This record gives sequence, C-alpha cells and structure tokens, in this order.
Amino acid sequence: MKRLRASLLLLVALPALAFAVAGIAVVVSSRASLQPVLDRHAATRAAEYFRYYRSSRLAEMPESLDRLEAGAAELDVERYTIYDDAGRVTETYPLNAPPLPLAIDTEQSAPMLDAARRGHAVLDLMAIDGQPVWLAYLPGNEQIAVVLRDVSPELAERFAERTGYDLALYLDASLVQASGGSFVEALPATLTDSLASFDRALAVELARAPIAVAPIKDFDDWDATGAVVVRAGEGAPLPPPPSLPNAPIAPMSALVLAAAATLLIVWRVTRTSSTERRAQNLRRGFAIALAPPALAAFWLVQADAEMSARATDAMIEVSYRCITLMTIEEPDSIPANVAAAFLGTDLVVTDGPTVLEASRPELATADYSGLEPGIGRANVAGRRMAYAKTEGGGAWPILLTTPLEDARKTTLFWLAGLYGLLAVGVLIYASLAFAAENAIELREAKTAWRFVSPSMILLLLFSAAPLLFAFYLSFHRWNLLEPAKPFVGLDHYIDLARDGLFWNAAKNTAIYSLYVPATMVFALAVAILLNRKIKGVALLRAVFFLPYITSFVAISIVWQWMYDPDFGLFNWSLGLVGLGPFPWLNSPSTALLALIIMAVWIHIGFQMIIFLAGLQAIPGEFYEAAMIDGAGPWRRFWRITLPLLKPTTFFVLVTSIIGSFQVFTFVYVMTEGGPLHATDVIVYHIYQNAWQFLRMGYASAMSWVLFAVIFVITLLQFRFLGRRTAPS
Repeated sequence: MKRLRASLLLLVALPALAFAVAGIAVVVSSRASLQPVLDRHAATRAAEYFRYYRSSRLAEMPESLDRLEAGAAELDVERYTIYDDAGRVTETYPLNAPPLPLAIDTEQSAPMLDAARRGHAVLDLMAIDGQPVWLAYLPGNEQIAVVLRDVSPELAERFAERTGYDLALYLDASLVQASGGSFVEALPATLTDSLASFDRALAVELARAPIAVAPIKDFDDWDATGAVVVRAGEGAPLPPPPSLPNAPIAPMSALVLAAAATLLIVWRVTRTSSTERRAQNLRRGFAIALAPPALAAFWLVQADAEMSARATDAMIEVSYRCITLMTIEEPDSIPANVAAAFLGTDLVVTDGPTVLEASRPELATADYSGLEPGIGRANVAGRRMAYAKTEGGGAWPILLTTPLEDARKTTLFWLAGLYGLLAVGVLIYASLAFAAENAIELREAKTAWRFVSPSMILLLLFSAAPLLFAFYLSFHRWNLLEPAKPFVGLDHYIDLARDGLFWNAAKNTAIYSLYVPATMVFALAVAILLNRKIKGVALLRAVFFLPYITSFVAISIVWQWMYDPDFGLFNWSLGLVGLGPFPWLNSPSTALLALIIMAVWIHIGFQMIIFLAGLQAIPGEFYEAAMIDGAGPWRRFWRITLPLLKPTTFFVLVTSIIGSFQVFTFVYVMTEGGPLHATDVIVYHIYQNAWQFLRMGYASAMSWVLFAVIFVITLLQFRFLGRRTAPS
C-alpha cells in the first residue's frame, strides 16, 4: 500500500512541478521577447529615415535641366552628365571630369533609366567603389541627366545621436556607412535573401550580437537594394525590467503550495476506504489545490500587463525621438500621414484644443486637451491608446499607438495550458484511485503499462508532440529567421477566413476528392472480374496493383511527359483520330481534371485489392443458394455481393476520402499549384506558406483547419454510413 501511495503521489506531483517551472519560464521568456520587438521597431524607423531622406533629396532637385549647373554647388552635387536623346554627352560637371555612364549599374540603374525616359524623375541609393551615393535620373526636353551626390556621413550619426541606436548602412550586402561600434563587413546571403522575401524588419543574431535589420527598397518600392542594421546603444530605451526584484518568488510560492495541496489530496484519498468518502475528499481537495495557481495566474497577468506597458512606452519613445530627424532637412510642415509612416505611429498636430492635422480622419475629431505632456495612456476615438506629447505652447505633435498586448496574451495562453496540465494529473489519479479497488489490480495495470510504454513513448514523441507543437504555432507569428515569436491569438484563423487563396485551395481539394467514387466503381468492377480462377489472374492483379506501390514522384514525371502538349502520348493518340491537341497541365480548365484522371489510374489497384479481399470473404454457399432459386448475375450482385461488401466499401470510402484531402506529391511535381492556382490544394498551400514564405504559424493554423475538416467528414461518414455497414 505504501508503494501504491508513493506511485500516486509521484503521478500527481510531476504535473504540478512542471506547472511551477513552466510558469516562471513564461515570465522570463515573455520579457526577453519584447527586446526584439523594440529593436525591429527601431530598424523600421531607420529604413523609413532613409526613405524619407531620399524623397526630400528628390524634391530638392531642379525642375529644369537648364538650372542644374547653376545649382550644382548649392545642392552639393558631386558630378552630373547630361545626355541627348541619341545617347551623346552634351554637358558634364565638373567640366574636366569624365562623363558618367548612362547605365552605371545595369541591374539597379536600368529600371531608373527607363522611368526617366518615360518622364519621371527618380533617385535611389547606390554603392560606387564602396561608397554610398545618391543616383538620380532627371528627364528634360529630349535629354536625360545622370546626377551623383554623396550620402552625408552624418546620416547614421544623426540617427544614433537622437535614438540611441547604432546604425549601419549596407548596399549590395556590404557595409558602406556606420555610426560607430563594430558591424560585420558583409551581411550573410541567407539574411539578404530573407529581406528580399519580407517587407518588414527582422530581429536576428549576427556575430553573437542581437541586432535588427530592415530592407531599403528601391525607387519604386519594389526590390530591396540595401539594408539598415541597428543595435541598441547606451542611449537606447531599455527593455522593461522585472516588476519586482523578487519577481519569481510570488508565483513559485503559490505553485509550490498547489503541489503540496495536491499531494495532501492524494494522501487523504489513498487512506480512505469508502468510495463515497473518497469522492468527497477528492472534491474538497481539488478546489483547495487549484486556489494557489489561480493567485499565481492573477499575479503573472498583472506583471506582464505592466511589462507590456513599459515596452510600449519604449517604442513610442523611439518614434518620439525620430521627430527631430524629420525637421533637420525639412523645416517646413510635413503631411501628417507621411510623418506617421516615418514614425510608425499615428500623428496628430494640435494648437491648444484645435486639431490642425491628423494622420487618420477619425483622430481629427477627438479631444486632446486633457492629455498631460509626456508619455501616458488615454481613451482616444473610442480606443485605449498610448501617447507621447511634447511640452510647450503653440502647435505640437502628439504620437498615438495601440499598446502592446503580446506578453499578456502569451501568458494567458500558457497559463490555460499549464492549468489544464495540472488538472489532467489530478484526474489521472482520480481515475486510477476509483478503478483500482486494491493494490493487486493497480499492480496488474502498472505491469501492462510497462509493456505498452515503449510504443506509447514513440507515439507521444513523433505523433502527439508534433501535433501539439503545431497547435502552439498556430497561435504565434513564427518565423525561422526571427528569434521573437509573438503570440497573435486567433489572428491566423481570422486571416484564413478572409484568405481567398486558401478557399480556392479548399475548393480544388474538394473537386479533386471526387475521384474517390469514380475509382471505387472501376475498382469494384475490376475486383469482380479478377475474382475468378483463371490462368494468369495473379499477374493481372499485380499489374493493377503496381501503380499504387510505385514511387509517386516517378509516376508524376512520367505522366507529366504523357500530358505534354507537343510530344505527349495523350495528344499524339488523340491526333490519330483528329482530336486535340489539349493543354492538359497548361490550362486552368483542364489541369485539375488531368490530376484526377491520373489519381483514378493510380488508386484503382489499392481499392481493387481491398474489394477483392471482401469478395473472397463472402461464403460461396450464398451464391449457390441464389442460383438454385433462379437469381441471375445482376440479382446476385445487388442482393448478395453489394450488401455483404458494405463494411469493405465503407473502409475504402473513409480511407480514400482522407487520402484525397492530403494530396501533395502530384501537385508539387507536376503543376506547383498552377496554372493560376487551378491545382492549388490545401496541403500544397500549407507547404508554400511554411517552407517558401516561412509563415509557420499561419501554415499550422491551416493544418489544424484541415484536420478539423477531415475529422468532421469522417465523423459524418461514421454517423450516417457506419451503422449500415454490418450485413443484415
């Protein structure tokens, strides 16, 4: 009995201990995750800083090429060359300098030259001989000017001075300008490739130092031609410190008390012989055990709410410091929507109670007279907002943003899961305590579990654990290149409801699954024909079954050639009778049909084997009795074969439907979801989002939606067809 009691104590104590440890880990990890969020915000501001500076430089360029030479010294233009419409040099500056080539860098300057020939003045950043320059193309009357202007080395220093973040500018992945500190000379190729794929800043670790990097787009905001890297310096806003010096003590104490109370329950219940008394003690103790974790949960949520507020204050402070960067080169008024994009916040300019300008129309009607100078919280336009307001009289800007909630959401999510873990431990104990009336029964159960445990461990590690991890990912914005994995709640599932490509993939998957009933009809017919004792029947069965056990990749390649519009076997055969050619895989109207035809050919063999096994299980006496009664072949099929094949038919239908919703290989090899997403199915759509776009969280949400759809369809099949599968 002592061994029984010790085993049960250990069974319930382990989940409680895991809850205590994980609760502390939640606080530590959520605090650590806010620093990359703050760094990404600063990197985005740096990229917008260069974008804003580029716009102001372009606005300073003369409207007429005739005034370019007169204004060159005033504009700090280093060199320029004017070409006529035939590509001949008509003027250079300085006079003795060699002319600038019309296309300095083919890859970057060619699109700019095309835009200038269409009458648009364009300007962009470029690295020439390792130095950053502004390259401009100015159109004129049958002339084009190529202008170079050095990038001021003070740009990075100004940003670092006002924001507290060290800044480095990279062009063509090479370092061309830095405010100070040590930065790597070249960005890794994997990082530059990621910047080309994402239109936002990334928080990464480079040379064992946490940094944030943001892409610098070209003149038409299409390709990433460079990058800015920021790193928190001495004057940068710091991440929020722990709320209390002894932050882990309060939740740890509460959780240890929960574990102790749970152990007391086990001890009381184990010593009780009466089943009624045992249930009564269990109910009382369960409420006592869950009270300390409830207090710990309340403390953790409040601590993370405070931490999120401090992180919001740090982010809005970075934006607030960037205001002065806008007024250095552009003393005149800047449109509020332009300033808001640069600062990463909403912006309102007020003069006393009067709103002069707002980045959004709904903000122009709000009352800001009650806002105190500094950083704080207020209800603005019906929403709780964080704000930063300057001091002084006259017109001043007010920055507004929505407070961060990532840390608080993450804590609530994890607390719910960990609370469930503790409850599961107690429920496992309760079930064992009521099921095992004596130690002998429990000992036998423990022996059985020892034999099953190796398989259970493998099942948990390679099936249950990935399943739960995918469920966890679906609630987070999870990118393999970013250390920060913010909690987004149900955002992925809400985005799925609005994602037209996902619904298109779901529609294509449903249409593709129609091959199942067609294949079942052909497979049953083949199984009946081959359910005879004739010469060579074993070879025929093997021939039909061979496609199903052949590599699907190899089959896809062969069928891709057979579907070729010019040299394929199908179009060649149809051409013999004057039909075709048909663009089987190249037309949206026929591509999915081509995959369905191939799927029918592949799966006939598998379904034929299953139906053949079902046919051979039907006693021959039934057919003999029916023949004696005068039943013909069709009557025997409808009255004997088909009813007795109901269990087999049900099995084939369920497994084939599940398999059809998981189709991937054919689409991946033959069409890649095209043309025009005509063959884009759910699993291939999941693969694209996970491994091409690196949106692991979004892909996990799609996976769980697919699981739910398959589960519901299978449940409906069992509900309406399962009860009728038994032979009458």
